[in-house]
Amino acid sequence: RPPHGNYSVKDQLLFWKDKLAITPSSPLIQQILQEFHSSLVGGHAGITRTIARVCSQFYWPLMKHDITTYVKNCTICQQAKHSTTLPAGLLSPLPIPSQVWEDIAVDFITGLPNSCGYTIIFVVVDRLTKFGHFIPLKSDYDSRSIAEVFVQNIVKLHGVPKLIVSDRDK
Repeated sequence: RPPHGNYSVKDQLLFWKDKLAITPSSPLIQQILQEFHSSLVGGHAGITRTIARVCSQFYWPLMKHDITTYVKNCTICQQAKHSTTLPAGLLSPLPIPSQVWEDIAVDFITGLPNSCGYTIIFVVVDRLTKFGHFIPLKSDYDSRSIAEVFVQNIVKLHGVPKLIVSDRDK
C-alpha cells in the first residue's frame, strides 16, 4: 500500500514525516515520557524542553497536551520547582503627604474569628496623621461592595484621596 499523506512505513514501523508514529493508547507513551523527562537523561527538564526533545523523534495526536500534563504532575518537579516571580525591587520611602486624607493606605485583616457575621477588617489609614478607619466586612465581599463601603466611610467624610497605597494583598 502506498504512503498516505505524511505517513510512511519503514521496517514495519509507521512514521509520520520522519518521526516514529505512536498510537494515542500505546503504553509506550508513558515510557517515552519517563525517559525524556524523569530519567537521568531527561533531567526533569521543563515543559518546553521536554516537548522539543520528544517531538524530535516521535509523533502521536495531542502529544503536547500529554507532555504538558506529565511534566505538571511530576512529583519531583513540584517539590523542587523554583519561584518564577521576579525579586522585589528596592524599597524607597513614599513622599510625605502635604494635606490630610489626600494620601491613604489600605489593607485587609483576614482570618479573624466570626463576630456577628464579620470576619474581615478593611483598614484605611491617612498617611499624614496616621488616623485610621477600621471597617468590618463579611467574607463574601467583592470589588463593588468594597467600593460602596469606601465611598460611604471614607469619601463622604474626607473627600476623594489623590493617592491610595496598597500592598495588593502581598
